[in-house]
Amino acid sequence: MSDAILEVSHFGVSFHTYAGEVQAVRDVSFRVSRGEVVAIVGESGSGKSVLTQSLVRLLPDPPARVAAGGRVRFEGEDISGYSFRRLKSVKGSRIAYVFQDPMTSLNPLARIGDQVMEGVVYHGLMGRKRAYAYALELLRDAGIRDPERRMGQYPHELSGGMRQRVMIAIALAMRPALLVADEPTTALDVTTQAQILATLKELNRSRGMSIILITHDMGIVAGIARRVIVMYGGKVVESGSVEEIFERSRHPYTRSLLGSVPRLDADKGRELDFIVGSPPDMLRPPAGCPFSPRCAYAMALCAEHPPAESPVSPTHSSWCWLLHPGAARILESFARRYPDRIGTEAV
Repeated sequence: MSDAILEVSHFGVSFHTYAGEVQAVRDVSFRVSRGEVVAIVGESGSGKSVLTQSLVRLLPDPPARVAAGGRVRFEGEDISGYSFRRLKSVKGSRIAYVFQDPMTSLNPLARIGDQVMEGVVYHGLMGRKRAYAYALELLRDAGIRDPERRMGQYPHELSGGMRQRVMIAIALAMRPALLVADEPTTALDVTTQAQILATLKELNRSRGMSIILITHDMGIVAGIARRVIVMYGGKVVESGSVEEIFERSRHPYTRSLLGSVPRLDADKGRELDFIVGSPPDMLRPPAGCPFSPRCAYAMALCAEHPPAESPVSPTHSSWCWLLHPGAARILESFARRYPDRIGTEAV
């Protein structure tokens, strides 16, 4: 029996607009094991949120359209062909979501306790009295102190971090096997960010729940994730364990992301790296590597042909022409230019 709770194969999502087809996600494949925390990283517009929300068709069709041929297997069952009604038995119960802005997800006119209890009461899993005690337990698990008082409050009476914890409690109510946390620390101060991430980490440990963490911040990944998937231009460009991505990354985009993160042990006189240019226009995505227009080491081949997957280890892959045996000279140039960069050792 496979230990994968989620397997995604050749998945694509497009938006059909008056301007044309926006190819937001293109031929993405990945898997999440039971009890694993996987971080999907990349700058805004890389396709992270569209990918995860489309797995259970949270985005309206039209304009969002899942490409034919893609497959999503959850807990061993192919759910890609499920009807919208049948998917209701999966989303919210077996796969739960925590979105980045709780104020757009919480009902401003309903008390916190009613919103936490709503799922289990609606599905007839327990009566209101038992559901009330269960909601208190969920709020405590989500790190909320004095849950009895919070149950009677409204969303506007809570801080941003507290509202995010309420969203986590609501997501946990149906005891999901997989939690998707989409930028859960956006707009929160650093201390609150750390607390939210610590809560997710503890829930993963205590409940054995798999987590997909979506973020553009490489700085928060190392402390919680076991594996990292790097997306750019709607495609996966590199994937591997946290150690492999942070210490032995192979794709120039991944290295640029790492180079833009401030480091305490870095030379104080050295400027932070930045990526020149803009993300690709997904109405007309590049024919080859999506990062080639911004890559300092792009060759003519990179713009014309998409790179195939290049395994670096059994758990580490990169989609980059620099890993081709004929690109050794380019790699040597990269190492000379960035001798102190993480992961610049030769392949």
